[in-house]
Amino acid sequence: MALGAVIGGVAVLSNALAVHQASAPFELDGNPTRDGAMDDWNNVFNLPLPYPTPRGVPTAGDGESFVVDNATLPGGKELSAWSGSNKDIDLIGTWEYKAAKVVPDKDNITNAYAKAYKVGGFAGGDFPGHPAGVHEHLIIYFGADRFANNGDAALGFWFFQDDVGLGPNGSFIGEHEIGDVLVQVDFVQGGSSSEVQIFKWVGSGGNFGALQEIKFGASNGAEVCTTDDTACAITNESPTASPWAFTPKFGVDNIFPNESFFEAGIDITALVGEVCFSSFMAETRSSHSETAELKDFALGDFDLCSVDVEKTCLADAQSPVVDPVNETFQTKHQVTINNDGFGAIYDIELRDNAVAAASGNTKAKVCAIASITGDGVGMETVPTGGTVFPNNTTFLPIADALPAGGSVTVTMMCITGENPFTNGVSVRAAATTGGAQTVTDSDTESDQVPGDGLAQCTKTLDTGLKLLKFCQGDPGESPDVNPLYQAGDLSVFLNPATGYKPEVCVDIVLSSTTSNQRMVLDPNNGGVFTDSDLGNLLQDASGQPIVITLEPMGSTGDTYTVSRCYTPTAPDGNQTDPGLATYSDTVNATGRGKINNATAVATPKTATCKLCPTCPDCPSD
Repeated sequence: MALGAVIGGVAVLSNALAVHQASAPFELDGNPTRDGAMDDWNNVFNLPLPYPTPRGVPTAGDGESFVVDNATLPGGKELSAWSGSNKDIDLIGTWEYKAAKVVPDKDNITNAYAKAYKVGGFAGGDFPGHPAGVHEHLIIYFGADRFANNGDAALGFWFFQDDVGLGPNGSFIGEHEIGDVLVQVDFVQGGSSSEVQIFKWVGSGGNFGALQEIKFGASNGAEVCTTDDTACAITNESPTASPWAFTPKFGVDNIFPNESFFEAGIDITALVGEVCFSSFMAETRSSHSETAELKDFALGDFDLCSVDVEKTCLADAQSPVVDPVNETFQTKHQVTINNDGFGAIYDIELRDNAVAAASGNTKAKVCAIASITGDGVGMETVPTGGTVFPNNTTFLPIADALPAGGSVTVTMMCITGENPFTNGVSVRAAATTGGAQTVTDSDTESDQVPGDGLAQCTKTLDTGLKLLKFCQGDPGESPDVNPLYQAGDLSVFLNPATGYKPEVCVDIVLSSTTSNQRMVLDPNNGGVFTDSDLGNLLQDASGQPIVITLEPMGSTGDTYTVSRCYTPTAPDGNQTDPGLATYSDTVNATGRGKINNATAVATPKTATCKLCPTCPDCPSD
């Protein structure tokens, strides 16, 4: 699925201020309920008005995250409380968590949420390093609510490129990547002052160790923005309805008391460039310091990296092509890998899901990469003869990286025994170089999907049989000549061994009229090859059944011949005049295509042989 098609679409703006203005895609207004035409949290998570009691359950889709962080254990404990002294400047691998009651209550997160948008209409060169033409920015809106409002709010919001999660024994899994973003938001109780700080994880050398501050904004009041509007945050100054279940320490259920609901927005593209995230975490801190001890957290998936793969079968001189001898089909397939997410993806690999070794009567399914072209960085070089998929579980490398909006085209050639070959592929990539390849997609060609090419990649196979029958003394006429004729052959002779009874000798030629498969006459599969006087021709001299296989037309073995004589019971029409006596017999044949098993019936042929070949022109006595 194309991620850009479901993550808020593409909002088109009239100027570069995207986070907090009338034409922004989201209502950053200090309440979670949609008031106008733009999105707000209730419609983002499919919670329409009027809000029911009990409240509905938020539904997060692609590019969205909703994390419930209620106390679910006895004694008011929850599973996601910090253990020990953990700080934002620390490595994730050193963080620890435990099941505990979060204190004080003002630092207890109850829910956290995020929503990403591709926002178009930004002028070329709006920030250093941005495209020269009109382009899109990644804008993320996010927020949290808290259990109690009796105290200052010191919140942080992490956006991780790696898949960060909870591991065993109170440990975290995942690690920081260069370009991770931390937004710290501080509201002094009563709204006397507010601050928003944006940090980028740089690993080392930042003004706070591994963190580098890249933006700062301050104000007096419940709303704070940077001067260029690349980041804004706001809290509710009066009680407001919650779209989801919420129980405050003080007040009425499902109502956010003032300074209990927080939301913010950040222009990621403007501040850190092209990047996509995999995880999202809201946190609280013991104070407004950048190195303060962390108190509570709500951690969830936030998959903004995306890849889309589409596979189609191509029809040209190379595809589909049948090999009638080996009974296989060659097809060409085009695989298009699109990065439809918000940032570059890395370590792109492709797997063919259908290749398999031969088994029993099933032929091998062999596919190979023939070429790789497109926007990828470090695309693999394909050797002469292609790169063969060894099996249907192995991924082959395609490119080291693929920028957002970029695509790579992989051309594949396959040889199988299937017609059509319904093939599928899977692609995987990582959000970071060397990271877990959790960005995935698959596609299978289908005749139900327009443009997948299965119709034109189905090889039409012909079936056909042709019969010729000659009296042995008849050389035939072009184009139907008797290949068995020899000068001096007799069509009818009087056999002294049988008291000079007539013997009629005929030649039968059975041939294939199709060049794309063998033709088979099998008595156990509907095959027929009979002559009205010679009898069953699908048996040997001992009467045992035989199978006749004709090679494709134009190749050696495409013809089967019979040259035999028989003793007729009487001339045609019981003719008594030797000069007018003739003997006729008819041959029939039915067979099937070796590959498609379709039936072919030859036109019956009759040979009429004269007892006296030169009569009735013989001189009379």
